[in-house]
Formats: sequence, C-alpha cells, structure tokens
Amino acid sequence: LEADLGKLSDSRADIDGLVAGQVEKIAEGRAVLAKALENDIAGIKNLIEAHSAKLAEDRTQLGRSLESDLSGIRGLIDSHSGRLAEDRGLLSQTLEADLAKLAESR
Repeated sequence: LEADLGKLSDSRADIDGLVAGQVEKIAEGRAVLAKALENDIAGIKNLIEAHSAKLAEDRTQLGRSLESDLSGIRGLIDSHSGRLAEDRGLLSQTLEADLAKLAESR
C-alpha cells in the first residue's frame, strides 16, 4: 500500500508538473500574441493617421480647385449677364426705332 501511495504521489507530481508546464506555455503564447496584436494595432494606427493626413491634404486641394472653378463660373455668369443686359438694351433701342418708323409711316 505504501508503494502504491508513493507511485500515486509521484504520478500526481508528474501530472502537476505537466499541467504547470502547459500553463506556462499557454502564458508565453498569450504574451507573444498580445505583443503581435499590439504591433498590428500600432501599424494600423499609423496607417490610419497617414491616410487621414493624405485625405485632409486631398480635401484641401479639392476645396481650392472647387473654389477656383466656382470663381471661374461666377466670372462667366457675370460676363454673360452683362452681355445679356447689353443685348437687351440694344434690342430695346432697335425695337423702339422700328416702332418709331412704323408710327411715322402711318
């Protein structure tokens, strides 16, 4: 019985040692995974910051381009409005002259 208890105690010690070894390996694996995840997160964060900066730069450039385009369009509209006003005045003068000629001929 003493021998069996000794073997049982030795077996239990071996099992406890194996379990402790496995727990240690799991903890090491977890630490490696945590470090890898931290590195991945840092890399992703850097990519996001770089893309955000690029987007802000592109947005600024687009804003300048749109403002330039709008300024050109406003200039064209003003030019066309002035031209229409001139042409309307000329048309009114011509119409008045024609009406005066008609009135004279009657």
